[in-house]
Amino acid sequence: MSDGTETPLDPGALPTGESVLIAGPAMTGKRRLLFDLVGASPDGAALLVTTKRGADRFRENFLTGRDADDWTLRSVDCVSRSRGFTQHRDSDTVKYVTSAGDLTGVGIAASGFLREFYHADREARVGLHSLSTMLMYADLRRVYQFAHVLTGRIESSGFAGAFTLDTTARNTESLDVLTQVFDALVEVREEGSGPELKVRGGDFGPRTWTAF
Repeated sequence: MSDGTETPLDPGALPTGESVLIAGPAMTGKRRLLFDLVGASPDGAALLVTTKRGADRFRENFLTGRDADDWTLRSVDCVSRSRGFTQHRDSDTVKYVTSAGDLTGVGIAASGFLREFYHADREARVGLHSLSTMLMYADLRRVYQFAHVLTGRIESSGFAGAFTLDTTARNTESLDVLTQVFDALVEVREEGSGPELKVRGGDFGPRTWTAF
């Protein structure tokens, strides 16, 4: 863990080629778990797709407790231009799309970075936070197709991925549908003593509710 605390997950045990969905109510530690899983890249290579905060801030959050010199990071920013920050220009390390609903733009930018890591023979990990924001702009069918294509590219490249989804009592359909795309599901919930998680479909974490 980058902040000195422990988690029952074993991020290094997430198999190459697999992607995991981290799902649970808002404010239950999903982003922290995503950072743990992505932070286990054996080559210090990661693609961060952010739909909730700008690329610079998201990158800083990820690097907290990590040595920036050890990492090669690429980012797809779905936030800054939607908030009117038009001065942001694409670079070799960050690509900007108009909004989290521009699924085609996100896919093109992410695929370009994945090809870069693949050709450099870097075993990268991909983190996307969050599919929930995409569902605010696009219907479930389109988000499903996007996730299906991106996880397929992660698999074919020999990488690993982690995606987050906020769940509520009213969006159980989104969880049921999107779970089909992923190799494993990390469920998160908040109990009186704090957040708990369990893993379905993978051997990198507990199969019963465990505090973290």
